[in-house]
Amino acid sequence: MGVITISNDRLRLAVLPHLGAGIADFSILGPGKFHHALMRRAAPDETNPSALGSFLLAPWCNRIAGAVFTFQGKKFALKASGSDGSAMHGDVRARPWRILDRSPNSARLEFDTTADGVRDVNWPWPFKSEVRYELSATGLTIDLSVTNLGDTAMPAGCGHHPYFARKLWSDRDEVQLRAAVTGRYPLSKAIPTGPHAADRLCQRMATLAAFPAESLDDVFAAGTATAGASAELHWPASGVTLLMTSSKEFGHLVLYSPPVDAARPAAGFLPFVAVEPVSQVNNALNMSGNVGTVVLAPGGTLSTTFTLGVKID
Repeated sequence: MGVITISNDRLRLAVLPHLGAGIADFSILGPGKFHHALMRRAAPDETNPSALGSFLLAPWCNRIAGAVFTFQGKKFALKASGSDGSAMHGDVRARPWRILDRSPNSARLEFDTTADGVRDVNWPWPFKSEVRYELSATGLTIDLSVTNLGDTAMPAGCGHHPYFARKLWSDRDEVQLRAAVTGRYPLSKAIPTGPHAADRLCQRMATLAAFPAESLDDVFAAGTATAGASAELHWPASGVTLLMTSSKEFGHLVLYSPPVDAARPAAGFLPFVAVEPVSQVNNALNMSGNVGTVVLAPGGTLSTTFTLGVKID
């Protein structure tokens, strides 16, 4: 199984074409000339996309409750992929992607449901997704798109699911977060029950502070009319800052802080957190209003950009 590795004097990126074109490693050169993982580093020969540093979400993102939705008056049923009976995280993250081109600092890959050998696609419309990774001395830029290959209109969404390390090279690190959000959605079993509203956590996230010491799997409204979700992660003891920006299509941000054991809160948290820019709120395909779903005409494309700028104090 091949790995695409791109590196420069500061940063290193490894992408797995056979596993959803997901990120196996995104790391920064630190003390001792060792690459320290900014994102959770995947195990060698990993086969589970959920264990990657980051995976791609398309042609929808987050959950579809009951794996069923209605679009333009017609009901569609998908295969459930979540333990709660929902359809989760799209249908590209475990698929093999084709390498379109690569250079010393970039790689472009594609997944096309109409290509030979593609089977059991969990989406009613034919589509393709394209991703381009570009590494520079200052960070990583990811362009992700979804194109409707069918002859009728198609709802679409996309996003990224990066897991960031709680610590870098200092054991004294306690990752800090600042994120521009305008409200949090009330959820029941991860499904919104009402509109987003500002609350105490939203107010706290406006200021750079230690990542909330609570179990989170929440979705927030974020971005503006001209820019999408943004956030800052800071590892104070290591002196590293990561600045996340995204295009306006990413109007939501998901925070996921997994506990070691949900039944024993005192056991603490796993050594990573997810800060996910996404176009759609959870269950957007069953909701009305401005919840991030884009309707693509035949041949239409949803194009997005996600950038991670990295600097050392």
